[in-house]
Amino acid sequence: RRLYKEIKKNEMRILPGQIAYFIVLSIIPLVSLIGYIASLFSIDVEYVVDAINGSLPKQIIEIILPAFSNTSLLTGISFIIVFFIASNGTSSIIVASNILFKLEDTGYIRRRIKAFLMLLILVSLFLFMLIVLAFGDNLIEIVFKLIFTSSVPKAVYEMFLFAKWLVGLLIVFILVKMIFTIAPDSPIPSKNMNKGALFTTLSWLLITSIYSIYVTNFADYSLFYGSLANIVILMIWIYILSYTLVIGIAINSDDYLEDKKEIEVQ
Repeated sequence: RRLYKEIKKNEMRILPGQIAYFIVLSIIPLVSLIGYIASLFSIDVEYVVDAINGSLPKQIIEIILPAFSNTSLLTGISFIIVFFIASNGTSSIIVASNILFKLEDTGYIRRRIKAFLMLLILVSLFLFMLIVLAFGDNLIEIVFKLIFTSSVPKAVYEMFLFAKWLVGLLIVFILVKMIFTIAPDSPIPSKNMNKGALFTTLSWLLITSIYSIYVTNFADYSLFYGSLANIVILMIWIYILSYTLVIGIAINSDDYLEDKKEIEVQ
């Protein structure tokens, strides 16, 4: 009933599309920025392919992978331009948060500065997931070689693999919560961000897995869109993720506004 209530809000007809639009415009610069930072740590593109190959539809990988490899333009003034374009996505999250929390916009400059900060958090989120997905198993093997002199029991190894994903999920939740907390233009207690951040984190993982299976095995967008099919697949994926993001913000805003009303009554 709570989820149905959030979906029925008038803002849900507009805000997800607005965020998705700016994220689609920002995704190539964002991926290029992540690729540039990854190259500083000597992360090979092959590791990236292996890391995301089982998580995203191949049509989406075909779009973002060239941007990850093409970091030659990220020098000097072009780096600033790419960073500015990529921050449009996080800036739209700020606007959506202000609308749902019923807050006044504090101005373009402050919003842009916050958008840059949120972008850094978002890049950290992607880099962390990349490192966990690409190198998590290798790191576990190195630790085991230091601890165990003989072969590692299979049950112990599987337990650590499960812990890897559990820790990864926790870190993603914390970073999503940070984005939700920073976004509004008025201080909001972080305790009001837990439900929405948890919903968004789990929804992103679940939706990405289901959508990847659907696109790979059932959908045939090329029948209608031809050569534009890959772009359409990317846009639909981004829109669904943006929709669950806005639902998460709406859940948080309801909790905050209810608490605020109770305090005013007292």
